[in-house]
Amino acid sequence: MMTVKTCYKGIGDYERMSACFHGDDKIKRFLGLFLQDDNYQKLEKALAEDDIENAFIAAHTLKGVCQNLALDPLYEVDVVVTEALRAKNLKLAKENFPMVQEEYRKAYDRISQL
Repeated sequence: MMTVKTCYKGIGDYERMSACFHGDDKIKRFLGLFLQDDNYQKLEKALAEDDIENAFIAAHTLKGVCQNLALDPLYEVDVVVTEALRAKNLKLAKENFPMVQEEYRKAYDRISQL
């Protein structure tokens, strides 16, 4: 079975999470919430529908989730999409969304293995 520390390799900063939550059981519990969070799906749907307002809300919320869980690679690419949407630049957000998709899938797959 994969450890939490191993899970974080390539998807985030285990040391920062460990310092905040003081135990892998707590980290696992919060990572479980990530798997239930639907903001990625909301972002994907809103972008497909050219809905800048709802896409921004979903991207911004996902950014916060990633920051709180130290999922840095996903956070970093989501910031680009969030800021493009804040500027009402749907084209730029859509151009950068594939990076969010890639990092989200990577994080989701790793966390699902815990």
